[in-house]
Amino acid sequence: MADAELARDLEQALVQLLLRRNRSAIYDAILESAPEGVDRQTYSVLSGLARLGPRSAARLADEVGIDRSGASRYADRLQAAGLLERGPDPRDGRATLLSLTPAGEAAVAELREALTRHLADRIADWPDWKAQALIDGIRLLITPPPD
Repeated sequence: MADAELARDLEQALVQLLLRRNRSAIYDAILESAPEGVDRQTYSVLSGLARLGPRSAARLADEVGIDRSGASRYADRLQAAGLLERGPDPRDGRATLLSLTPAGEAAVAELREALTRHLADRIADWPDWKAQALIDGIRLLITPPPD
C-alpha cells in the first residue's frame, strides 16, 4: 500500500501533468497536421465523440468537461468543416445527436496516430519496464475500486 509521501509525490506529478502548458505541448504536437476546423477548442468535441459515440451537445459537454454552449459552438465549427453531423435522437424526438462523419473518423485516426508518434518520441529512451509501469499505474489509478 502506498504511503502518504508517495501519495503526495503522485499528487504533485499529476498537478504538473495537468498544467495548461503541459497539456498545450501535447496539443501542439498532435494538432500540427490537424484538418481544418480542428484546434484546441474543437479537439475535445471531436475526440469525445470518437470515444463515446453519438451524443447530444449537453451530454457530450458534461462528459468532456466543457460548457454546453461551448460544445454547441465547437460542434458548429466541426460541422462546417464536414467532420461532424447533427441528426435526430431516436430516443427523444426533441433532441439532436452529434456524430462523426467519415471525414471526422478519419481525422480522429490521424490525430490518434500523431499522439502515438509524439508519445513514442517521449518514451523512446525509456526502458520498456518503465513505460509499462507508467501504463499499469495509470490504469490502476483510473479504475474504480471494487465495491
